[in-house]
Amino acid sequence: MNDIAAPAEEPPVGTFRHAFRIGHHWFLLPNGMPAEVYPPLPCTRLPFTHRWCLGLASFRGDLAAVYDLAPLLDSSQQTTSHRYLLVLGRREASAALSIDEITGITVPPETPSDSLPPVFESLSTLACFGVTVDGVNYIELDCDDLLRLLATQASLIETDLFAAENV
Repeated sequence: MNDIAAPAEEPPVGTFRHAFRIGHHWFLLPNGMPAEVYPPLPCTRLPFTHRWCLGLASFRGDLAAVYDLAPLLDSSQQTTSHRYLLVLGRREASAALSIDEITGITVPPETPSDSLPPVFESLSTLACFGVTVDGVNYIELDCDDLLRLLATQASLIETDLFAAENV
């Protein structure tokens, strides 16, 4: 009987990335962006905000706005299943997205990064780039710009309503 060891399986070659899904769309987390995943938490609804602004939730004692992008991504989808909350950023500069799923993927070396058309009209100012891995399209967004844009567009009140000339 020969004791021939089976060849060791080679680890996948490429760059490991975290990806999250909202509805039918997959997104890549930017490398180096602080992020944590939580189970659904109660949110305190904020008055005079769009329905996709779910409110404020406490994450380890820090309040963060919680957004549901599903209605913005697909008008036929009202909300996500709210399986998880993905908190992006640090402390006072953080916000959370309601997501359906999160996973890790390996992006093979030299995978082309394609320029994609805007995925959603209301957030069309964001530059979208994507990669396709195993037949799945992953969109990479500038999450800092995304959170900034969501914060400025969440209110239903005109921003210049109380401008000095109107008082």
